[in-house]
Amino acid sequence: MHFVFQRSAKARRTQSGFSLMELLVTVAIMGIISSIGVGAFGGARQGAEDQKDKRNAQEIASMAAVANAAGAPFVVPGDEKATIENLRTGSTPSRGAFKGRLFKLSNMSEFDIKGAMRFLAMNDNELQYRLDGSGSP
Repeated sequence: MHFVFQRSAKARRTQSGFSLMELLVTVAIMGIISSIGVGAFGGARQGAEDQKDKRNAQEIASMAAVANAAGAPFVVPGDEKATIENLRTGSTPSRGAFKGRLFKLSNMSEFDIKGAMRFLAMNDNELQYRLDGSGSP
């Protein structure tokens, strides 16, 4: 004697996939987790941009100090932007030990300079680095 077991239609229905409610809960949980991840990543990205701006400001202030010590005419009194632009194009002292030597800032985009300007300020016709970002806006 052979017995054939057949499942009822109700039994087959309970074994098929996820319910709509389970899928909605899963999607909601994944959305919450991804929003937390994006928020954390955004804060890290801002910190990295601040560090890049500080590094660029330090490079600009350092080049300004070296060019100033060599006697290169690049300072526009009271105007940080014009002074930085003079450093971008380059300046050459007309006398002294560095006569004829070009003092020029490395290639920086306008965006990089704008970010760095938050950490730069003119003080007695010298371009100085400000760690706290109290320079020009």
